[in-house]
Amino acid sequence: KNMQLQGLRAVLETADDWSFNVFDLEREADGMPLQVLTWNVMVKHNLIEEFNLDHVRLVNFLRTIENGHSPDNPYHNATHVAGVVQSMHCLLVRGGVGRLVGRLEALAGIMAACVHDYEHRGLNNDFLVKSLDGWAVDSNDKSPNENHHLAAAFRVLLQPENNFIHRMPQAQQLQLRKLIIDMILATDMAEHMAIVSRLKTDLQKRIENPDDVLGDEITDSLRSLVMQGAIKMADIGHLYAVRDVHVKWSERLEEEMWKQGDVEKDRSMKVSFLMDRDKPGVTKSQPGFIDFVVRPLFETWVACFPECKILMDRINDNYAYWKSKETSNESPRPTSSAASSST
Repeated sequence: KNMQLQGLRAVLETADDWSFNVFDLEREADGMPLQVLTWNVMVKHNLIEEFNLDHVRLVNFLRTIENGHSPDNPYHNATHVAGVVQSMHCLLVRGGVGRLVGRLEALAGIMAACVHDYEHRGLNNDFLVKSLDGWAVDSNDKSPNENHHLAAAFRVLLQPENNFIHRMPQAQQLQLRKLIIDMILATDMAEHMAIVSRLKTDLQKRIENPDDVLGDEITDSLRSLVMQGAIKMADIGHLYAVRDVHVKWSERLEEEMWKQGDVEKDRSMKVSFLMDRDKPGVTKSQPGFIDFVVRPLFETWVACFPECKILMDRINDNYAYWKSKETSNESPRPTSSAASSST
């Protein structure tokens, strides 16, 4: 047991590093990677003390949220979510985001990252809408996954034994809730280009204008936009992970997409693009996906937060890997599609 704690401690000491390996955490955390990491990050930010959060209820909340992630999902599982929490933490403390947002946004960012895929079933929004799934019916086809993650997570939080924010002033609780809602709805890839466009016009242009000093004037809506961008960056964080971690997540995502394709075949539905395991998977589209979906977000983000340039370098390195597979006509190891990774 002592050896195991030492291993866990060693992994958690790397949580401030862009090179953090969430699979090491998965191995050491005894089936609780999300609880362990989220608690650790909240302590690092001093959020529990600062917001007078209820320790016992926070533990209950984190346990319930972790248990709401199916280990049957190769990709959308508690380990993925722990990785998103770690990326959010790094963006706040190392990526420059902490310069533009306040303490409440930091709490909202970590909470949103922690619950952003709660109860995910490994099926994307398009499938839920086409199959008239209950989640699509409840949300009138608007971001069914994200709306469910939010509503279900807030129901957990509102159980008295889980409500760790009960001592916060009511107005602050509502502000926190609004931030979390804005952030998780932003993880629907259907919103991707609209959010990139807003980051360009509302944030990048202001930062690049020498006569415009953001300083203390930053509005709540602009802080919310920064946090929406941050959770989008964190949600596809495996793209800037070290090579073997990135490839492993890519393999897991491809398998999850194929599993959806299997369900579609069983239901005599048209099999979604790249989800037929009898045909080439998403590997062939990886460079194009990075060029047309990932780069616009990351280039805008790095213009706003130069501290994040290392992430663009990492993406270029992984991009070169997939490109080299294309040119050598090898069968690449499977990879990712953002449209699935966050919906």
